[in-house]
Amino acid sequence: MGMPAQLERKRTIEMNSKKCSIIATDYNSPFVRNFIWVDSFPIQAKQFGIPRAQMAIFSRDDDIEYLVEGQSWAAAHEAIRQKTDSDKNFINKIIDETNRIGEAFNEWSDKHIQQADLRNESNAKLIELLSKFSQKQSEMYAYGIIMPLIDFQNFSFVEGNLKRILNEKLPSGEFAKYYDALTMPSHNSFAQDQEQDLLRLMAKFDSPELRKQVASKPNLQELAKEFPEFCRGLETHAQKHGWVYYVYAGPVFKAQQFYEFVREHIANGINPTKRLAEIEKQKTEVAKQKEKLIASLKPDEFEEMILRLAGKLVWAKPRRKDYQSKSYWHLEKLLREIARRCGASLSQVRSTPFDKLAQALQTGKFDENLANEVQKVHIVIPDDNGNSQLLYGKQAEKYYDENVEPHAGESATGSQVQGATACPGKAKGHAKIINKPSQMAKMQKGDILISTATTPAIVPAMKKAAAIVTDEGGLTCHAAIVSRELGIPCIVGTRVATRIFKDGEEVEVDAAKGIARKV
Repeated sequence: MGMPAQLERKRTIEMNSKKCSIIATDYNSPFVRNFIWVDSFPIQAKQFGIPRAQMAIFSRDDDIEYLVEGQSWAAAHEAIRQKTDSDKNFINKIIDETNRIGEAFNEWSDKHIQQADLRNESNAKLIELLSKFSQKQSEMYAYGIIMPLIDFQNFSFVEGNLKRILNEKLPSGEFAKYYDALTMPSHNSFAQDQEQDLLRLMAKFDSPELRKQVASKPNLQELAKEFPEFCRGLETHAQKHGWVYYVYAGPVFKAQQFYEFVREHIANGINPTKRLAEIEKQKTEVAKQKEKLIASLKPDEFEEMILRLAGKLVWAKPRRKDYQSKSYWHLEKLLREIARRCGASLSQVRSTPFDKLAQALQTGKFDENLANEVQKVHIVIPDDNGNSQLLYGKQAEKYYDENVEPHAGESATGSQVQGATACPGKAKGHAKIINKPSQMAKMQKGDILISTATTPAIVPAMKKAAAIVTDEGGLTCHAAIVSRELGIPCIVGTRVATRIFKDGEEVEVDAAKGIARKV
């Protein structure tokens, strides 16, 4: 595994001297995560015996662009596609192995970081833990990026085959019913576990007086005198589930934020006991319906595998990210200890190459200018030796200008967008463009959430939405999964929604038709 290092100012590295293009965007992704992600591709190539995909990440103020060199990505895609041709259970195996690695990784990071007394460890031990964490996280990414590699351009192994099978075997009017049922996740997400635990806590203490007091007291501390056990329960809940919306850099949810979920449930008239019963009933009915629908299609062995794999895949993609989210939460404790010893902030340590952190711990001199420049703008790129390299400041801007194709995008004119149905339904409300937690304050109940691509970090805003519309995404994207969990109309893959709509504009969504338009 390579260690990130600042390149000499006169040196220029290009990804095989070819232009690279932007394939996706993301948010709140610090340097430490960006380096680990780029560092996973040599591991992936070696692990699976495929050509190395040339990928890079460009960051400006923690907002990032994923960059790909097309020929290398296509070569890696073709090699993985051949594996699915020769082994029809390849994807199933990848999912199972990814989950096994994720469980083991969380156990390791919990034991060696979260539960460890880091203040009594040596400086060398802290850097050793950081290096081991980076390697294990890179191994997780090596598996996780297999699915995007498979679903490249017009090829989609699971969703493409699923649609083909249903189109061949069903009249058009039956497609949606089968597709929706078969793509329902086969198990709970960690976020759903959190939600059900919160409902159980509410059910345990439910009473007219509690509901009245919660509705009138926006601050949890105001409730402590009348309902101390309920408040302690929320504290315990936060300790268990606070990491669920952490993603790469948090913050961890506290009891007050889960209390706000409780207040929303009460404001919406949700009876926790009834809601829990409805959830369990729905799980049972969905499982029975899936079996009935699969049997009615009379699938051959390959077709049955695809029909069963669809729901498993929808569950597995966010599951992998949740394992990583939990480990990044654990990492925060290690980075905070390093920051304490260096006299630096957490964000500065997140923005410093590991060798520079080791040097700072050894000498007692932390380079704040380096950290601040990296945090403002940097790019992590691969070199020909299988290492990840860092450019920052003007050098990063120069590399980006010279080597990244401008984002052509699609025409962003008109008053309507078309996308894919993630969850059917209709809604009307005011548009709110939200991509990261700092933008959530403007979200009001009943607004239409417009996003480039949602993440767990903005789930509190998603819970308030009358409908969700995204630029990016497909069957397994975060918005599609969460909207179906919440029963919120959702359209994904519109390409241009965040450029067509503006904050405050009235928008009408017909998710069944995949259309959102200005009113």
